[in-house]
Amino acid sequence: MKKIKKIIATFILLFIAGTGLAQPFNLDEKIKPVKLELQDDKKYEGAKGITANATIEADSTHYYYVVGHDLFQFVDVYIFSNYGNPKLEATLVKDSWKDVHETQNTLSADEGIIDFKLRTYGDFGFRITSADNEPVNYTIVVYATEPVMEYLDSPFVKANDENLGKTGSGGAGGSSNMLLYIALGVALLIIGFLGAKVLGRKKTTNLLLVLLLFAPLSGFAQFQGGGFWDPESTRNGTYESWLRSESSRTLRESSMGRLSDGLKRLRDVSGSMKGKLDDVLKKYKAIKELYEAYTGLGDCISSVPLPGAPSLPTFCETAACGSCFVDARKRLLEVRYYFEKLKTIYTCTKRFTDGAIALGDNVSGVHGVSGLAWQSERIKIQKSVTDMQKAYDSKYIDLLEDLQASLVDLNECEAQYGIPDWYDRFGYLYYDFIKFHYARAN
Repeated sequence: MKKIKKIIATFILLFIAGTGLAQPFNLDEKIKPVKLELQDDKKYEGAKGITANATIEADSTHYYYVVGHDLFQFVDVYIFSNYGNPKLEATLVKDSWKDVHETQNTLSADEGIIDFKLRTYGDFGFRITSADNEPVNYTIVVYATEPVMEYLDSPFVKANDENLGKTGSGGAGGSSNMLLYIALGVALLIIGFLGAKVLGRKKTTNLLLVLLLFAPLSGFAQFQGGGFWDPESTRNGTYESWLRSESSRTLRESSMGRLSDGLKRLRDVSGSMKGKLDDVLKKYKAIKELYEAYTGLGDCISSVPLPGAPSLPTFCETAACGSCFVDARKRLLEVRYYFEKLKTIYTCTKRFTDGAIALGDNVSGVHGVSGLAWQSERIKIQKSVTDMQKAYDSKYIDLLEDLQASLVDLNECEAQYGIPDWYDRFGYLYYDFIKFHYARAN
């Protein structure tokens, strides 16, 4: 178990290091997004959220991007007016501000509350616009449930005379943990060059990269709203009390509408944050329905069982049959999701990189940056992609080694309960399937 704990700790560190590397980008210096960094929910382990308040002027647009969520969390983005029923429109994006996934508005939304439901790896963004003649004060609540690792299903089936007739045999090896540092380097190269083009400076790329290394890719715009609150402050009435106080002190309730409209919406959203995961699991009859209700942003996000995965006949379908099953089975089930995470990181980062390179190819020579300068940066980016591919392969081998170790431990346990040569007959088939499924493309 020490090794799997070390791998898990490494992954946690690397995923934290990679946060914020791919906020939506655009070659438009007027777009200055505000970062919404999710805060831990002290009441529900693994859940995170944030609440923000802002006022938007007529015919203007606010930009936000969200960081801090996990691939396995279900994320809700709630947006609603605090006063009356003005029309606010919100657009959900992923890699680029032009990459529109969904648009909603408060007039057509249920109870006037926009609700984007999504799952994704890496940052995502949304923009809010208002066409009203008066300023609109609004609330944003972003909430991510505890991580749910369910969609791969259990590979174990109860052994019987029919499925005990299958055969097979075994193999494994390796180690590395540099993937996300390299992925971060790839993104910094891309964004550094694009930033230089936006600023129109021929010799600022290296300086900008240095600055980015020391300054996270946070909101380039100073937030002009009323501040940020954690999930507990939203639930326990602290934010509501602030809103009431701010209304009586500075906000013109008479011109924007009644505060009571917004307070009702706030209470509806706050209520949904109380044991939200329990609520959504009760609402949907099966895990499959739950995943279908939350959009996976980008083609690199999976939410279905692995097609063609072999079953593992076992003395017992649950880990309760014997203590020797517990650790090995838990280890096996965990490592499958780390394979999923590894593949998702690579696929999402590679697609983001490909899109940014394509953008650079299309606009090289614009904003005072020569095509020759772009080609130099392009070579650096491609080199970083190659390094990332090498890192993927090393981490992949490391995980294969742990997968095999868990299967060998299960082999010993199954032998105690009357299924001899379990690994050679069944375990290796599963090992071979995982090895093939998660091998890096190309």
